[in-house]
Amino acid sequence: MNLINILFIENSVGLAGSTMSLCSLLDYLDADLFEAHIALSRNEQEGYLLGHLRRPAHMTVIAPGASLRQASWAQRLLNSTQRRVPWLRGSVARAIAALEVFVVTIPYALRLRRWIKDRNIALIHHNNGFDVGALLLSYMLRVPLIAYQRGDEWNSPLVRWLAPRVTRYIANSEATKRNLVSIGVPTRQIQVIYPPLDLAVFNLTRRSTLTRTAFGVPESSPCFGIVGLLVAWKGQDVFLRAAKRVLGQVPDAYAFVIGGAPRGGRAYEEMLRALAAELGIADRVIFTGFRSDVPDMLKLLHVVAHASVKTEPFGRVIAEAMAMGRPVVAAKAGGPTEIIDDGRTGFLVPTRDDEALASRIAALLRDPEMAARIGEAGRRTVIEKFSAEDHVRLVTELYTTMLDRRRKAPMAKQLIHNVRPVGRRR
Repeated sequence: MNLINILFIENSVGLAGSTMSLCSLLDYLDADLFEAHIALSRNEQEGYLLGHLRRPAHMTVIAPGASLRQASWAQRLLNSTQRRVPWLRGSVARAIAALEVFVVTIPYALRLRRWIKDRNIALIHHNNGFDVGALLLSYMLRVPLIAYQRGDEWNSPLVRWLAPRVTRYIANSEATKRNLVSIGVPTRQIQVIYPPLDLAVFNLTRRSTLTRTAFGVPESSPCFGIVGLLVAWKGQDVFLRAAKRVLGQVPDAYAFVIGGAPRGGRAYEEMLRALAAELGIADRVIFTGFRSDVPDMLKLLHVVAHASVKTEPFGRVIAEAMAMGRPVVAAKAGGPTEIIDDGRTGFLVPTRDDEALASRIAALLRDPEMAARIGEAGRRTVIEKFSAEDHVRLVTELYTTMLDRRRKAPMAKQLIHNVRPVGRRR
């Protein structure tokens, strides 16, 4: 059988969960059936994939242009319109969006097209949801477009018009599926497939030489932490306020803030450090910056917190922590409610409620037996629901369906049975 060429586009704002999920998908996708061609938007994504993929892949970095809507002139124009003729602001915003299609989106699609020229691409997999550039490219190549939707989509007239024209969506949760339906995407075009977790990597028995003393923390001290990109909606500020309460109840504990700021996002990180000092807990909070060894970092923690202040589309780090046997306390909204069975495999608390978050964290730190019981139940749930093998099997079935429809001829059934790992990482 000839290899089927698939273009994967990773277009996130930085190195995030979508990049890691793409790595797991590519690792477990059958190399005897599919040839991967990967277009990334940032150099750090390329560095991550080069360091983590188990086999070589065709890869390049093609950055889309900056959005006109964020340009200073566009913001000034919109603000001026709002002050002087507010009824006209919507029309101005739509005009800027239309202009962006011509000066940003189309050139980006053409750059992608030039790179994949003569590669005989049969299908496009856009890893970051709806994207006008990917949609245009699919029309240029006359191939199906699958968009992996990872959160709420921008609700605008242009999106509501174009979003239903994507061939098929994969939603990372039922919450994300509901959002797609709300902007006009027919239910028949959406399939929920949870993000993949490579259980060969997030493995409780993995060896690690990383210790708490590397961060100046005594090995005997209880530790809790939050993991994720340092952006305001992830709620690290809520976590720090909860940490203040936890440290009042468990004085020998330490709090970890694990993750780095995206490009251009250092102001929020500086605010978090200032907040820790203002709360009087700076000497008990460890800011680790970006870490590529997330499984090892999770092993250092006794409890993991999740504090997103907006509805979390899925919450990959929750599943990662559960896979490592760590009890999780998460904000009760969106994806976390599909991952955690409250009180059995973890705990859910109201969004932005630092008191409730602190209460659960402190209770788990004071009761190691309960923490172990919750952690083990969570680990079993992740193994049953979020393995990379199951994810890739479902995605492969979807590829098969799309390609069958395009070719008007059945493909070999072995496509959906040949999902296998290509070897474990050492």
